[in-house]
Amino acid sequence: MPNEKPRKGRPQQIGSLIPEAARALGFEAELALAQQATLLTSVLNEIAPHLSKRCRMVGSERGRLIIEADDRAAAQELHLRGTEVAHVYTQRGGDLRALGISVRLTNLSTEHTENE
Repeated sequence: MPNEKPRKGRPQQIGSLIPEAARALGFEAELALAQQATLLTSVLNEIAPHLSKRCRMVGSERGRLIIEADDRAAAQELHLRGTEVAHVYTQRGGDLRALGISVRLTNLSTEHTENE
């Protein structure tokens, strides 16, 4: 193809372009949350695989990971193991740090309790 111009400089990997593109488009916070959520999922897969399918990260606030749980049992176990989860998250996170976790339940309005 004689009309193509030769590339200048070294080619970049797509992984290094994504943060730059996200920053330019104003999606830096969303990308950071996605990276944190991916790390949390891998930590939960290692520590308690059954929780990784029933919990998800929805944000972080003042160093605490905010995690939603699908049911009360998952929320209770995650609450009890919060120190362990935060410790492993911080070990694996590089620049990402967690002082602790806050657990929230997803909408339970469809669930009926015995006391209602």
